[in-house]
Amino acid sequence: MSTSQVLLILLSGLGVLHGLLLAAFLWFYSKGPSVSNRLLSVLLLVLSFRVGKSVILEFDKDVYLQLIFAGLASLLLIGPLFYLYTKSLLEKSIQLTKAHLLHFAPFFLGLSFSAWTNQENVKRTPIAVFVVLFVLYYGHYLVYLYLSYQQLKKYTASPARNEPVVQWLRLLLGALLALWVVYVLNLVEENIPYILGPILYSIIAYGVSFIAIRKGYLAQLNLVKYKTTPLSEEEIDQVYGHLKKLLEEKELYKDPDLTLGTVSKALKVSPQKISMAVNSRSGANFNGFINQYRIRKAQALLKDEKAREYTIASIAFEVGFNSLTSFNTAFKKETNETPSAYRKGITQP
Repeated sequence: MSTSQVLLILLSGLGVLHGLLLAAFLWFYSKGPSVSNRLLSVLLLVLSFRVGKSVILEFDKDVYLQLIFAGLASLLLIGPLFYLYTKSLLEKSIQLTKAHLLHFAPFFLGLSFSAWTNQENVKRTPIAVFVVLFVLYYGHYLVYLYLSYQQLKKYTASPARNEPVVQWLRLLLGALLALWVVYVLNLVEENIPYILGPILYSIIAYGVSFIAIRKGYLAQLNLVKYKTTPLSEEEIDQVYGHLKKLLEEKELYKDPDLTLGTVSKALKVSPQKISMAVNSRSGANFNGFINQYRIRKAQALLKDEKAREYTIASIAFEVGFNSLTSFNTAFKKETNETPSAYRKGITQP
């Protein structure tokens, strides 16, 4: 085996290994929506199997036909899994039922067909049958991506949407669509190497993981709005408006010990209603929402020439943070740079 082949195996196999490790992590991840995490875990397992089969087939042509067609049948799992994952995130109260298993019926038919395949049966089967099967497999995948897109589109139009969840699902949808395009092009265009699919999967696996960590998507997935809420849209606007007015006029966010209970007493509104209003209108939880005010105030102080003699620590305490570390972390998360870098960028001509 040449050096280039070894490098291709490593590059394409890294994504498979990464997918398997992520699948294990998500299955046992205790935070966030457990149903959603486990659906994504299974989706990653299926993708890793599908891509892993491609890696084996690229470098070992003597692969059992049953394995090849089992890999194709796995396409019938990817679409439904992502559709249900999308549904589980957008409808927080979802519980998987026997009815949901109907989405996987085509996969079991495909798996049965893969068990039937062997050299003799394949030779006796007209090429047209396999062409139709390929169209059905890849068409099924695409139809479910479209259904997932429609769910997301409908949710995005809602004023109660959670923007990080929208961004996360769009990222995954784009990644799955890119894989579909590469594999389909490989079928219709001989000049496109088969190994391109696994290599793209490796790039996507690490790229999506990097973005998810950088943006903190996993920590924000549990902020999807409640499917049913005791507040009308008008009441949500009213509570949210009163909260903003209270924070802006009295600058309560400067209190490092500020809690949801404190605000609840001041507004004479239950903590649950305030939490729902904040989640619905800001896309953040209560602490994240308060930190947004603190960061904006900190930015104003960092820009103020009269506050140039203030240290970063003194500004942190002034705006309501109880430690320099928490201030630096929150500031960088909000602005993508540290307070020191932000101040330096302002003072430099």
